[in-house]
Amino acid sequence: MIFNIQRFSTHDGKGIRTIIFFKGCPLRCQWCSNPESQKLEHEIFFEPRKCIFCLDCTKKSKNNEFTFENGKIVLDREAVKDARIFDDVCPTKAIEVIGKEQGVDEILEQILKDQPFYNNSRGGVTISGGEPFFQPEFLEALCKELKKLDIHTSVGTCLNVPWSNVKRSVQYIDEFLADLKHTDSVKLKEHTGGDSNLILTNLKELEAAKANVIIRIPVILGFNDTISEMTSILDYVAGLINVREVNFLPYHKLGTNKYNLLGRDYILHSVPVKDDLIQQFIKYAKNKGLISNIGG
Repeated sequence: MIFNIQRFSTHDGKGIRTIIFFKGCPLRCQWCSNPESQKLEHEIFFEPRKCIFCLDCTKKSKNNEFTFENGKIVLDREAVKDARIFDDVCPTKAIEVIGKEQGVDEILEQILKDQPFYNNSRGGVTISGGEPFFQPEFLEALCKELKKLDIHTSVGTCLNVPWSNVKRSVQYIDEFLADLKHTDSVKLKEHTGGDSNLILTNLKELEAAKANVIIRIPVILGFNDTISEMTSILDYVAGLINVREVNFLPYHKLGTNKYNLLGRDYILHSVPVKDDLIQQFIKYAKNKGLISNIGG
């Protein structure tokens, strides 16, 4: 199951890339900008301001999912058993079903349209999420085909999955874009629900497999923005022989409206860490022998 395919991207890897967004993630990061990526199920984006009261959604409802009450359309998310019945039902796109099952051949058909751009820019395909290794069988099948086609493949991952999920695809992946959010297990668990031991073990396994890994660190105020916390992360990264690059990802609020569309609360409401502090982190990383920049 995927929730988006983004073409002609210049982020998440080198050159011009096609990004395939897998649905489903084991983490619940408080700053997540793609909350629609978290659940491995179909979900509904609902934007009441676009509604023209055609009532097509209420007519399609089988369990009073959408009802017309007091002059407005009301969505009962608990009543939704199969969101797919509302796919393309709304003429103004006030209702959008997030998540689509696609086969390897379907995705490859779209990827191959962009292959000339990869060749000219040294780009390729980036598989992101969510967490791609949350769907290990499908990821392996897709990466295997991309390898046959000699298309550069990067995978963005939080590594909060069993090593067996990762191991099956290692030989087909050219580059891992691996998040390392914190080295403090308690703080990581509190803010993301993640398992630090699992993540660090997987990083060591990737080191043993001689995989090409770029570390990405989201920089979040009150989570990992102190000098001591960031140097601890960077010291760990510098000790991995297969990692030579680290990217800092500053906090942003670009995805906050998605929480409204999903009927969820966005609880973080933070602000970006000051740029001069991130520059200190970059300087420290470079002093440890790491290529370092913002974004990537």
